[in-house]
Amino acid sequence: MKTLSKPLADRFKTWVMAHPHYRRGVLRMAEMAHRFEVGITRRAEGKEGRAFIGAMTEEKSVELASKIASEGFVFMVGALLVFVEYDRNRKKEVLKQRREQAERHEIMERAREERERLVAENLQQQHLIEQLVLRVDHVEELMQAWQEDQRRREQRTAWGGFFAPRGLQGG
Repeated sequence: MKTLSKPLADRFKTWVMAHPHYRRGVLRMAEMAHRFEVGITRRAEGKEGRAFIGAMTEEKSVELASKIASEGFVFMVGALLVFVEYDRNRKKEVLKQRREQAERHEIMERAREERERLVAENLQQQHLIEQLVLRVDHVEELMQAWQEDQRRREQRTAWGGFFAPRGLQGG
């Protein structure tokens, strides 16, 4: 990305250095960067205390300022790309979460519908079982009545069937 933004950075640097207001700001930043660099160098060398840091020449100041403008532009492009990539990933993650949530909702909805179907099927089966129990009770009543009728007929034929109505008929 740095290679691609370098030509744009050079144009930006030219524009900044040509504009009087921005040129003054960049030159001030170059002076601050120079002072910061000298201070760090002194501390790294182990030198303590304050030291006089002289102003840079106009040529060095312009060179450093143009370098700051160019590198600042490259940095801003990089930062923008990081932000755009972060935002794209965040949107992708939000979309993924929404899809997962919709999928969970769909699963829950199917489970609810299945539960309702099973409840209705269970009620229908209970109704059929009740009807079956009523039919079994009716059949048992008929069987008891038939058995009672058979027992009565056997009691009538207790004398061997001779005096029974069938016995007299010759059967």
